[in-house]
Amino acid sequence: MGADPLYLLLLGLLGTFLLRAFGVIGAGRLEQDMPVFRWIGCVAFAIAAGIMAKILFMPSSILAEASIISRLGGVAVGLFVFFGFGRRLFTGLGAGLATFLVIDLVSLYLG
Repeated sequence: MGADPLYLLLLGLLGTFLLRAFGVIGAGRLEQDMPVFRWIGCVAFAIAAGIMAKILFMPSSILAEASIISRLGGVAVGLFVFFGFGRRLFTGLGAGLATFLVIDLVSLYLG
């Protein structure tokens, strides 16, 4: 015998509502510079850096066909443009992507 789907749905909604209610009640007592929030920020940056390193050095699918030079060149130029032009995200992303494509296409046709 399985549980009634409506009962499970209501139980899930109640659990979600209670957790959100506790979050709203407790949020007034939290400060942004608490050590736990700094730790969470550090963990988030570490995860992002790990994913970036994996994509750069151990790519999967079609990116594995691109050379390491084109991947690293795109990242280097993208970071340089990002920091050099006032931390503009889309400018840095565009420059990095364009550099990646140019290096990859040149290496494909010349080598």
